[in-house]
Amino acid sequence: MIKDTIVRWFVQNLLLPKKENIENPGFIIEKIDSNENREIFLPETIFSNLELMLKERKTVYMIGKFYGYSYASLCNFPNIKNSKNLSYFIYFLVRAVESIYASLLSHKIDLSSKKFLLKMKDYIICRKNGLGYIFSEGGIAGIWAYMMQDPTIEAVQPKCQGRGDPECEVIAAPYKELVKMGYKPMRCRKLETLELDRTYQELNQIRPARWAKNSLKSLIDSGFFKYSHGQVTFKGERFFLCEASFMYILERELKKVRGGLDILWDCSFDFGKRLAELAGRQDPNKFTADFFPALGFGDILALKKGKRYEIYIRCFPWTKWAKEIDFRMVRGWLSGLYSGMLEKEITFRLKKKGVTEGSFNLLLIS
Repeated sequence: MIKDTIVRWFVQNLLLPKKENIENPGFIIEKIDSNENREIFLPETIFSNLELMLKERKTVYMIGKFYGYSYASLCNFPNIKNSKNLSYFIYFLVRAVESIYASLLSHKIDLSSKKFLLKMKDYIICRKNGLGYIFSEGGIAGIWAYMMQDPTIEAVQPKCQGRGDPECEVIAAPYKELVKMGYKPMRCRKLETLELDRTYQELNQIRPARWAKNSLKSLIDSGFFKYSHGQVTFKGERFFLCEASFMYILERELKKVRGGLDILWDCSFDFGKRLAELAGRQDPNKFTADFFPALGFGDILALKKGKRYEIYIRCFPWTKWAKEIDFRMVRGWLSGLYSGMLEKEITFRLKKKGVTEGSFNLLLIS
């Protein structure tokens, strides 16, 4: 449709550049009205492999639904109880998601029955593994549950490019409605919101970098990262954008699964080694200080002290769950990167975490 083509151009060329601030080393900020969300870019491969390795399908689905619901609440999305123009908002939301996570999206909604149908081309993660429990089924279920103000809403994915279908298809609706349609959806009723409170805003606000020199914009401009229609890649590996609370929800929920955090570590470590192969032999300290700040992980100083390596991360993305996790994904990713570049086993452990000088900081040591 001509209308869709015009809107896609508007979203990709005018709306998203103003919505996403990628010009500050260490920070990626999403602007929602007068509020600002802290975001990060994550590698698709980690989560494609995580879904394949975790046997607890419901757990990864719940992670996605928790995240989708909390993200919608953080952004204060309009919902069926407080908005007369919900269909209009959904149309632009789908176009924005399309510009970041897929090459093409189309949707249908029926507000009377609370049904949402989304068809997708080249959607993140499920295109690689044929699963998509986190961001296809779970994430969409969480966002739609918030917008319908109905925690019984779940989602199923009857078609997927990763399983050989020409496109992906996700259906979100109340659990009983999906059962009537002949599906067997998973159930996840316990949800919680994430407030954009004063602490979140203060600890995640943009601060001048002390060590990091490269923003995502500068590395895209230089050709280090490739960018096309909202998709960021590094030598063929795709990275996707999400609000920083996802990594907290991910680790908090995997703690409840026997061996869950070990699988997350293995997937992150393996990707770190893959990243080392792509980057080639070079000083891991310099690469880390260039690469990770551009993805929004904060201002980084990486040093070698004797036989030991230290990574100090200033202004790391913070949420209220900071005390509940030990940053397994980030440590595994860095451990694999250093192990690959140095050709010997390197394991980073969390030495210290906390707030100093108004920012949330981590110290990792090998």
